Amino acid sequence: MPDFFTVTVSQVTRRLSMLVKGDKALSDIYVAGEISNFTLHRASGHMYFTLKDETSSIKCVMFAGKAAGLTFMPYSGQSVIVRGGVNVYERDGANQIYVSEIIEKGQGELALAFEKAKRELEAGGYFDKKRPIPKQPKKVCLITAEKGAALQDMLNIIARRRPILEVVLIPVTVQGAYAPATLINGIAAAQTTDADLIIIGRGGGSEEDLSCFNDIGYAKALYNSEIPTISAVGHETDFTISDFVADLRAPTPSAAAEIATSVTCDDLSEHIELTYDKLSDIVHSQIEGYEQLIDGYQRHIAAYSPINRLERSQRELELLDSRVKVAVTGHIRSNEALVESYTDKIEALSPVNVLRRGYSAVTVNGRTAGSINDISVGDKAEILMSDGIAKATITEIEKSSEVRFK
Repeated sequence: MPDFFTVTVSQVTRRLSMLVKGDKALSDIYVAGEISNFTLHRASGHMYFTLKDETSSIKCVMFAGKAAGLTFMPYSGQSVIVRGGVNVYERDGANQIYVSEIIEKGQGELALAFEKAKRELEAGGYFDKKRPIPKQPKKVCLITAEKGAALQDMLNIIARRRPILEVVLIPVTVQGAYAPATLINGIAAAQTTDADLIIIGRGGGSEEDLSCFNDIGYAKALYNSEIPTISAVGHETDFTISDFVADLRAPTPSAAAEIATSVTCDDLSEHIELTYDKLSDIVHSQIEGYEQLIDGYQRHIAAYSPINRLERSQRELELLDSRVKVAVTGHIRSNEALVESYTDKIEALSPVNVLRRGYSAVTVNGRTAGSINDISVGDKAEILMSDGIAKATITEIEKSSEVRFK
C-alpha cells in the first residue's frame, strides 16, 4: 500500500470553511440573481432557496430572525439582490450564502446604490458635522422646485408665523438625471445670498424620484456649505443621503419652515414688550440715581458757590461786627469806669486840692523843695498856695528831728 498522508472529509470541509471565513470580501456582499427552489420552513420560519444566474448557482438560507424583517414574500423565479456572508456548509461540503437582507430587483438597485453611497460618505466623516440652526434667522434660502407644492407650503408657513423673515428662492430641479447638477449649483448660489439658513426641500415621491438626493457629488456640496442647512426631502418615513449630511433633518418641508420660524412674530412682540418693561425699569432706576447724583452735585456746588460763600462771609462779618461792637462798647465802659476811678484818685491826690485844704508848696529855681536839703539860705523861693504865689528869700534854715505834720 503506497505511503502518503491522508485527511478526512471533515478536515477538508473545515479547511475550506476557514478559508472562506477568512476572506473579508465574502463576509458582507450583495449578490444579484434569480430565486429557484424557494422553500419556507413553516415550523422554524427559515427560508431556503437557490440563487442562480445564466451559468452558476449557490444555495442560500435566511433564518427566521432575518426573514421576519421582509416586507414581501420571495418566490421562485423572482429577480432579487441578496445581502449576506458566504460560508461552507460542512455537512454537504457546499458553499452557501447566509442571507441577512433580500432586495427586490429594480428597487433593489436603488437601495444598493443608497447603501454604497451611505457607507462611503459615512467613512469619510460627511455625517459628523452638525452645526446649530439659528433660532432667529434674518434671511432663509429655499432650494426647491419653483412650482412645487413644497415651496408654497413653506412660504405660507413663513408668511403666517414670521412675515418679517426675508426669503430667497433658488429654483432647482428635484427629480431626474439633471437634478443633482442643479442642486449642486443651487447650493453654490446660496453661498452668495448672505442667508443664515438654507432649506433644501421637496415633497414626497418614490425612491427613484428622491434618488437625486442620494448623489455623492450633491452630498459633498451640501457638506461644504458655509451656511447651516436643513434637509426636508419627502415624507416623514423617507430618508435620503441629504438627511444624513445636512446639519438637521426635517420630516417634511412644512416642518422645516416651522423650525426656521420657531420664534414667531408673536414671540418677538412679547419679547419686545418684556424687554421694553425691563429697559424702562432700568432707565427709571438710572434716572433716579442720576437725579440723586445731580442733587448731591447741586448741594456741593451751592456749598462752594462764591455768591453763597460771600453771603455766608457777610453774615459772619455782620455777626463779628456785632460781637466787636459789643466787646468794644463793653471795653469802653469798663475803661470809662476805670478812668473815673483813676480821676477820683488823681483828684484826691491833686496838689491843687491839697493846697485848697490849707497846705502850700515851695519851689526853688522851678523845682519843688520837699526837704530843707533842697534849699539854702539866700535862695529865692516861691510859696504856692491855693489862691496865689508868694515870693520870699530864705534867711534861715532850721532842721527838726520831729515830723511836724502828721
